Amino acid sequence: MTSSQPLRVAVIGAGPAGLGALLSLRKVEGVDVQVYDQAQKLREIGAGISVQNNGWNVLEKLNVPPIPPESYFRNTDRKRNEHWNGRNGAYIKAQRDPPGISDERRHIRTPRTRLQEALLKAAPQERIHLKKRLTDVHFLSVGGVKLTFEDGFTTIADLVVGADGIRSLVRRRAFPEHAISYTGRVAYRAVFPMSLVEPIPDLPRKTIFWHGQDGRWIYTTPLGDGLFEITASTLEPKELGEAVSWGQPAEVEALRKHFTEFHPVVGAIIDAVPPQTLGQFAAFSGPQLESIVRYGSVALLGDASHPFAGAFGAGASFALEDAWTLAQAVSYALRNGLPVAEALRLFDETRSPYCSRLYDELRSMAAATEKGKHLPWDERVMDRIEERWGDFEWIFSYDVEAAWNETLNHAETLNQQRQAGSAEDKQLPARL
Repeated sequence: MTSSQPLRVAVIGAGPAGLGALLSLRKVEGVDVQVYDQAQKLREIGAGISVQNNGWNVLEKLNVPPIPPESYFRNTDRKRNEHWNGRNGAYIKAQRDPPGISDERRHIRTPRTRLQEALLKAAPQERIHLKKRLTDVHFLSVGGVKLTFEDGFTTIADLVVGADGIRSLVRRRAFPEHAISYTGRVAYRAVFPMSLVEPIPDLPRKTIFWHGQDGRWIYTTPLGDGLFEITASTLEPKELGEAVSWGQPAEVEALRKHFTEFHPVVGAIIDAVPPQTLGQFAAFSGPQLESIVRYGSVALLGDASHPFAGAFGAGASFALEDAWTLAQAVSYALRNGLPVAEALRLFDETRSPYCSRLYDELRSMAAATEKGKHLPWDERVMDRIEERWGDFEWIFSYDVEAAWNETLNHAETLNQQRQAGSAEDKQLPARL
């Protein structure tokens, strides 16, 4: 890149992280950003998605059109969700929206397609290239990164943004020493018409986690657009779990066998699942990366940057925060004539501590799951939920702009100190 050439940015992946990067970086003067995705057409695989206060903040910054109210579900009592004993249906605790936030920024659950559609409406379509399956990432000795795709297309970028999910090829090439592995859990997900569960007696019209004593749970919620969602987390041996591809069709009986001891309402909901709507998702995770940037030319966003299973119901919001922060760092570097490597350093300085805290929370949650294995079902569920499932207010109250400004102020203070030191050094001969 020269001063007369734009910064060439290639974003791999067109999910929330990739589209967020496109929407953020296209506003930066001197940047040519292109997005590449392997899909034949853009569609979300999975079920519902949550948008919380921190997610609304970024969507507003990106000028993303609002999701219509009929397309999401929001509890009326300022609870994000409730946790119940899966065996007897007893209420244990609720997780609530942070105090002081406005109603329009409270938690919602919506079909994943609705968030995707909102992001796409704001995105320049000519910059999104589909049917582009990345096969190789080559770091050039003269600078830049050569990307090769399955169809033979190649391009060279000054900055590669890995927004390609937990199985990120960009991460594997930039961090070959890092590996993910099967967690022992398989998720089942389905979205289907609400009318199929409405006849169930005592069906809760709210967002519920039904917990089992051994760490199994099933999540049920209305979804908006006349839909209902279930997501279940089950335990499967390694040989079965590792054979599950992402989103492969599943048998309802395979789901049902994990919840035979649960409350009759749970059984009735499972019985109502149309077989063609049910998919399986094996959960993989890996250790925290020491940095989410590398070689002065790679940045990782979203699940590619924090490869853990489960994201507190805020994975999309994390990804959008990553994207917005990266754009601020790139803009700052270009305005001040700094190299891309400095932009990535500032991005990493802002987001890596946040990732560290997420991993700390996950370790605490894992320890709570192991605790109390000797207890009876009801006591064990109560004990684990009280310890494991906090409100995570620090996540949903996170102010990404304030975090970036803190990093920027720190960088500028250091720069002023260096300049002052340099000026003082130049005056030393005169003093002598």
